Amino acid sequence: MPTTEGPPPLPHHPKPADHIPQTAGPNGSALSSADLSGNRFPYGDLLHALSTAVSASTGVRETVAVLHQLVDGSDGLLTRLAELFDAAADRARAYDRNDGDDDAFYLAKDLADAAVRVRRLGEDLHVVPERMAGLCPLPPHHRLPAVPPRPSASSVLLPGRTP
Repeated sequence: MPTTEGPPPLPHHPKPADHIPQTAGPNGSALSSADLSGNRFPYGDLLHALSTAVSASTGVRETVAVLHQLVDGSDGLLTRLAELFDAAADRARAYDRNDGDDDAFYLAKDLADAAVRVRRLGEDLHVVPERMAGLCPLPPHHRLPAVPPRPSASSVLLPGRTP
């Protein structure tokens, strides 16, 4: 009977290009598989496509959409990155054999610490989309009309007064 060392293998997940978020791509379009170069680092390619979308955007709205994808506290990229570090820490803990070699313990600690730092970064940046949106002036139809200057009391003609 074959024995296996270590934890069971990770489940198979589809390629990241199959699950590209529908967010602002170049010129406000949706990102697609074509935006990824197809190299061996598709997640890095996806982030590069997002940064290219921000650089190529012509308005604040597209940038705000991408920033929201990054810092959303429930489903944003930083939240998911923290979960990834937590999962990797769990995997490292699974290799700890309590045999005096603390490599797995310290690796798990480093990964868990990275998860905490990423979560803090997300907490620090959670208002960035709103701040970015605030940089955009209101469209012309939302601007208040200019108020004409009030005439001074001395320039108002009262009945029975002559200038």
